[in-house]
Amino acid sequence: MKYICWDIDGTLLLTNYAGVAAMKSTIIDLYGLDNFEFTYGMAGRTDTYIARKAIEGIQGRCTPEEVTRMLQAYGKKLPASLVEKQGHLLPHVKETLEWIRQDPDTTSLLLTGNCEVAAHAKLAYFGIEEEFDYSRSAFGEISELRDDLSQALWDRVRKTDPGVTRDQLVVIGDTPHDITCAQAIGVRSLIVLKGSAYAPDRLEAYHPWKIIPELPEDPRDLNAILEED
Repeated sequence: MKYICWDIDGTLLLTNYAGVAAMKSTIIDLYGLDNFEFTYGMAGRTDTYIARKAIEGIQGRCTPEEVTRMLQAYGKKLPASLVEKQGHLLPHVKETLEWIRQDPDTTSLLLTGNCEVAAHAKLAYFGIEEEFDYSRSAFGEISELRDDLSQALWDRVRKTDPGVTRDQLVVIGDTPHDITCAQAIGVRSLIVLKGSAYAPDRLEAYHPWKIIPELPEDPRDLNAILEED
């Protein structure tokens, strides 16, 4: 069995900043600020981290309960923001996921900084929500740190597949965080440039297993890449 562990934003889809808009709207509702600006990089970060940093920026302190409240409110606003912003799936994503679903020897998991409600909202909007095994996926509620997410996913996979080896997993993403969280559990990382905000040389500095321009048009070609040493 191969386990393909997908990042969401910048890898499977682009939301045209629907998440940022929904988070800003949430901040207006909860804190009355209509001019809040995120002053830190958000690509590859967990929603938990983003929410904590925002709350600390607003009031100088933050509790876990405040993070939970913000993420719950954000999750309710995100579906409408997705409709308004009209993002898109990245090339060949739908075909690739459908092909994987039909392959009994390959499973798609999610390894994403999105909190689970946000992940479902995005995937449902773009029509790919049914393509993943959620029971062994990892979401942003687990930790602020992507390395903790990958460890949680690895533990869940081992629990249901005790004989699994690390070479059966690959993380597919678009940021340095995807590379480092794969390295944290000793598995490969495949970086797809098409939706990435990072230049290839910046990504190469983190030593991913492979970098490709975009997902292949024929999913069998992706499978061939994953079979390479």
